[in-house]
Amino acid sequence: MTEAALRPLTGSQSVPDAERWLEALPAPVLGIDSGERIRFVNAAAAELLAGVGRGLLGRRLDEIFGVDAPLVDLMRRALAGASGVAETDVALVGPGFALGRATVAAGPVGDNGYIALVLTRPPRARSAPPIAGNSAARTLAHEVRNPLAGIRAAAQLISRTDDAESAALAKLICDEVDRINRLTDQIDPMAAFEPPRFELFNIHEALERVRKLVGSSAPDVMIRERYDPSLPQLRGDFDQLIQAFLNVAKNAAEAVAGQGDGEIAIVTSYRPGVKFRSSASGAARPQLEVQIIDNGPGLHRDVADRLFEAFATTKPNGMGLGLTVAADIVARHDGRIEVDSNPGRTVFKILLPIDPDDTP
Repeated sequence: MTEAALRPLTGSQSVPDAERWLEALPAPVLGIDSGERIRFVNAAAAELLAGVGRGLLGRRLDEIFGVDAPLVDLMRRALAGASGVAETDVALVGPGFALGRATVAAGPVGDNGYIALVLTRPPRARSAPPIAGNSAARTLAHEVRNPLAGIRAAAQLISRTDDAESAALAKLICDEVDRINRLTDQIDPMAAFEPPRFELFNIHEALERVRKLVGSSAPDVMIRERYDPSLPQLRGDFDQLIQAFLNVAKNAAEAVAGQGDGEIAIVTSYRPGVKFRSSASGAARPQLEVQIIDNGPGLHRDVADRLFEAFATTKPNGMGLGLTVAADIVARHDGRIEVDSNPGRTVFKILLPIDPDDTP
């Protein structure tokens, strides 16, 4: 019997019926006892948490998500109260993984202080209506565009040179300025970006842009690519996903900076046997996987447990937002991002769903 099979939550005769109902839900459900340990995992929850370690049953929720995780705080509020609680936009992040955001409802089950956590992912939202007046986000976007215009003009002048290498670099600068301009056009005052503008494209086109950008800013770092040429096209927002991959790759480049043998590998593969359900009503879909690997010293222990949280950084001049933005973009594509880090090898794994109609 698998861990996702039904498990008794209490000795109450009324609980088996509740269990069967919870197991039948397409949304992920976790049963938590009064000691904050997981006593029930339905199939959807087992699928959602497949990448965060084996043996969920019997483990404390804070062992998986971290002591200060939003999901743990909501669980504790539910255990302390006599009635249910619910919260929207809860970040499902933990040490080394980010699974996006969900609406979480928690309520009592049975008679012995057990609760059920029900996680539902909202459908892809449409763009929010414009907000009257100037917002800080749109003001910032405007201020960003001004220097970008000057940078692009200078790059166009450089592109007229007879030096092919300089001309190619100038074109890369122009392309990147255009991409940033498109992203600033998408800034929503109520969120980091508007919902992705989905289109079909070859993931390697995005990764090649990332490779060139990182290579130009970190020329001493060896960048290797191992691409699977048979990958199906990905349906997503080209500009936003470049930003997500770039943030992860820049993090890797900074990790190996000054290291004589510093190296980054970008690896792609198609994972038809790995399927995740991204919403309560959605079907499980095969995944396209991108790995960004570096041979740096590994994650600093002070940030390893809150890697995808905002402002988590050990860099003197860093803001700790790059990986947070990357995780948010991946979540908006119904994907997931995980990391496995040891001295000498850190692997960021980004999984993005492939729609069956888009496969060869």
